[in-house]
Amino acid sequence: LDEVLVATVSTVVDGEPWTVPTLFARDGDRILIHGSTGAGALGVNGKDAQVAFCVTAMDALVVAHSTFDSSVHYRSAVIYGDLRPAEREDREALLERFSELLIPGRTAEVRAMLPKEIAATNVISLPIVDGDWVYKVNGGPLAEPDEETTAWAGIVPFSVTYGEPRRAEWSTAELPDSVRAMVAAGGA
Repeated sequence: LDEVLVATVSTVVDGEPWTVPTLFARDGDRILIHGSTGAGALGVNGKDAQVAFCVTAMDALVVAHSTFDSSVHYRSAVIYGDLRPAEREDREALLERFSELLIPGRTAEVRAMLPKEIAATNVISLPIVDGDWVYKVNGGPLAEPDEETTAWAGIVPFSVTYGEPRRAEWSTAELPDSVRAMVAAGGA
């Protein structure tokens, strides 16, 4: 959960399946998600919406002696539970916490959120409760095939890292410490 920034949240809204990719941050034993107050299951109507929250980190592509036996090394987590929208009076603090979890130090480098921005943005939490989550890992060495082969086989590591920051054309500010530290830390 701490190595992945985007998750998929799935639920049922008005009897129809609903899935959305979303930016998230883990805060102790809960997941924080933010979005528009009018955004369906993540908006103000999301109170107690039952969801499945899924993240996957791909670690390597397994290139086997055949396409049938090729695979992927990954780690995945699925958390089941009820969404809990933040109370209005808690939104500002939770939005700041969310931002700090994503880019530590950034909130001190920019202006505070305006009241209208806080009013338009909801924060939803999903408690991480024992027994309401599943963690899977697919890894390990590539098994030797039961047949003779001359095909190359192996494991190709995969990683996600931040690239060189590119300043917006209109910005005249120097690269801030928060972004510099985030890039230096490596992966997303």
